[in-house]
Amino acid sequence: MFRHLLAFVFVLSTPVWMQDHTPDEKHFYRRFFTKKHRAKRSKAKLLWIGMLLLMLLFPSPPLIVSMLLFTTFLTFSLMDESG
Repeated sequence: MFRHLLAFVFVLSTPVWMQDHTPDEKHFYRRFFTKKHRAKRSKAKLLWIGMLLLMLLFPSPPLIVSMLLFTTFLTFSLMDESG
């Protein structure tokens, strides 16, 4: 019962364009549901997991800050829409 009420409130509170989850390369929101974008997100997630494991192995604050900045740069480069 509560789940249905929560879903109803979600439908009422979200705009119409956010309720459509049909993949579309050109749409600014629906591109998140394309296979290409999901593959990019999974690569970025693996990159972050790998870097976090490296940070746990080498817990030096300067190294952690450098790896965080580098990983952020790589993630933005990977998720860039132009390529």
